[in-house]
Amino acid sequence: MSSNQNVIEPLVPEEVYTDRQEHLDYFYKAALKAITRRTMSTVLLGQRRMGKTEIFTRVVNRLFSEQNHQEEVVIPVFFTFPEENITRDSFALQYVENFLRWFSAFRLRNIALLKTPHNLNELIEYIEKNIPITRGLFIAIDAAKAIIKKGVVMPAQVAIMLPKDVAYADDITIAMFLDEFQNTRLPHLDFSIVGFFQTSVESPRCPHFVTGSAMSI
Repeated sequence: MSSNQNVIEPLVPEEVYTDRQEHLDYFYKAALKAITRRTMSTVLLGQRRMGKTEIFTRVVNRLFSEQNHQEEVVIPVFFTFPEENITRDSFALQYVENFLRWFSAFRLRNIALLKTPHNLNELIEYIEKNIPITRGLFIAIDAAKAIIKKGVVMPAQVAIMLPKDVAYADDITIAMFLDEFQNTRLPHLDFSIVGFFQTSVESPRCPHFVTGSAMSI
């Protein structure tokens, strides 16, 4: 994967990004160690504009491009909690859709799936036609369809637990990179989701790496 084909666009030029190699190596190696169930979920705190997002961006890009798909791999998933105030159903659907896009993009080595098709139903149809439907992937697709139809009692809980559930069902490794975690609080979300993460982050198959502003969390 060439430099202009990064999964996420780095925002800091290489020539000025010189003092974060220790952090980059730590999170990259921690994600890979999850394959052997030796990684715990980790929080990276700091003041705003200190480069936390850039660290995750570069680690995820590296995990996406450098792993050998003929061996055991860790599937990277990147999600940014939005600044905007959104509803419970909108959050759940956004979180599940994001998971499906990263999962399928990595499995098929097709970064275009992170952006297209925009229609979620078309994305699900594409996944069903192009990726073998394992037990875990079936759970993910079923969750997406149920949330779309507003048939889930606790959609946010289902969404947050989904990566862990998929990793367990298929005995695979998924690394969640969650950015701007401070936005899980008011006024961005008028409902609580933090408690749901207490269970999901404990999975050895699905460590969560979290960034947030130390001034806000």
